[in-house]
Amino acid sequence: MYHKRYELSDNMILKIDGMEYPVCIRKTTANTKDSIKILIPTYLLSDEGLNIAQLCLESIRRNTTSPHEIWVIDNNSPEKYFDKLLDIDGINIVRNNREPLNNRRLSSFKKALGFIGISNKFTQLTDGSYANAIALEIGIRMINSSTPYVFAMHSDTMAVKPGWLQYLCSKIDDKTRAVGCVSDNIRINALHISGLLFDYQLYKKLGLTMLPNLDQLVSKQLPEYDVGDSVTLFFQKQGYSIYRCSNTHNTPELSSWIEDGSVYDIHVDRSFDDSREVIFLHLGRGTPKSVNDYRKEGRVMADEWIALGRRLLSSPQ
Repeated sequence: MYHKRYELSDNMILKIDGMEYPVCIRKTTANTKDSIKILIPTYLLSDEGLNIAQLCLESIRRNTTSPHEIWVIDNNSPEKYFDKLLDIDGINIVRNNREPLNNRRLSSFKKALGFIGISNKFTQLTDGSYANAIALEIGIRMINSSTPYVFAMHSDTMAVKPGWLQYLCSKIDDKTRAVGCVSDNIRINALHISGLLFDYQLYKKLGLTMLPNLDQLVSKQLPEYDVGDSVTLFFQKQGYSIYRCSNTHNTPELSSWIEDGSVYDIHVDRSFDDSREVIFLHLGRGTPKSVNDYRKEGRVMADEWIALGRRLLSSPQ
């Protein structure tokens, strides 16, 4: 049962990409027009996954000096893990009670493979891109429509320097309307949704969505792109610029900026400010790693990430 002291609203129905999603909400902040809204999708399947998300949230609370409001959008996690989110004060939580499955992709797979049984293996864990898009679409419908900026991020990230969000905001100007911690190395090389600040009013004006166009299943007239990549694609089409932080994902040799033995001397994505200080970390494949469904050698796994987070968050500021 949900904690009585954290009552969730009754279900409302949101229609997204042709499907109806019943959601309920716990709103604890004012949802003012001036604060930056931080949107974080979650899908929690284990204690490790819960710990990863908790570290993300605590890092934001500890290191964010700019006016902000946190919105966690949970994609139908098992109740025993979702229930733990309700113990966290000061965050808004939206619960999506329907599995966010991409019917276009499911139909495409069935047609290509010629059998129905694939539907039993098709879950949001196997199509996390679409699931994240649905969560972000839900979150965007919850925030104040006059919000100036949205920061969308993954739950397997940590903001590790006080003023990190203020730094990202400092890169916004009349020309530059989106700032990312890293960018993708494939498709359209878009700013990655794992840490993306963007002009929400421009986003609305252009009529954009977070939905991906993987395999061009949404539109054959547009290039293939992932969740949130429409921000990069269409902002640039309108003549606006984007800014990407220096980072070790796109430029691995920047690992040399980190001293041997540093707490940041670890093989995850690290983003820097102009002083070459680490401000943001991204584990990558956090949900599969949390259930031991990701086994590439040489990659940081959930337990090492959790140990890193606890070390960072236990040190004095």
